Amino acid sequence: MSPSTTASEGLLPGDHRPLTASECHHWLRGHREGRLGYLSGRGQRAVVVSYTVAGAMILVQVPDYNDIAQYAPGAAVTLAVEGAAESTSAGGLETSEVMVTGTAAHADETTRPPADTEPFEESWPTGIKTSVVALPLTNVEGVRRRTDHGRADEQPGTP
Repeated sequence: MSPSTTASEGLLPGDHRPLTASECHHWLRGHREGRLGYLSGRGQRAVVVSYTVAGAMILVQVPDYNDIAQYAPGAAVTLAVEGAAESTSAGGLETSEVMVTGTAAHADETTRPPADTEPFEESWPTGIKTSVVALPLTNVEGVRRRTDHGRADEQPGTP
């Protein structure tokens, strides 16, 4: 039987398949933390950030003193959201990674989360000014990988 590339349940160890746009958006909505890659005054950075999805935008709230507030708006950035889950039918471990790339911008009142959007997970103390950086959900891609090799007692030739 050949490995399936259309269903995650058919993935064999080391296999991978691209995620559909719908699967990527579902993945992003089901998570709240990712790694934001951007170019700062000190070179390339990748920082773990909390985010929320508001319509067709990813929103990241950071204190104004953070490099992200200074360098990300107007620049190309990438948000990578990764995670692992046990496969329900194959009984192994799978990982998914979704990457959103694009030009970040300062969020204005029209791109701030509407009332029905999940709130930001982090809250900042009174007196700390924050900025919201927006990343459009226009360039999104993802992949699901089978990462384990099963348990030793499931391997052929294992006593």
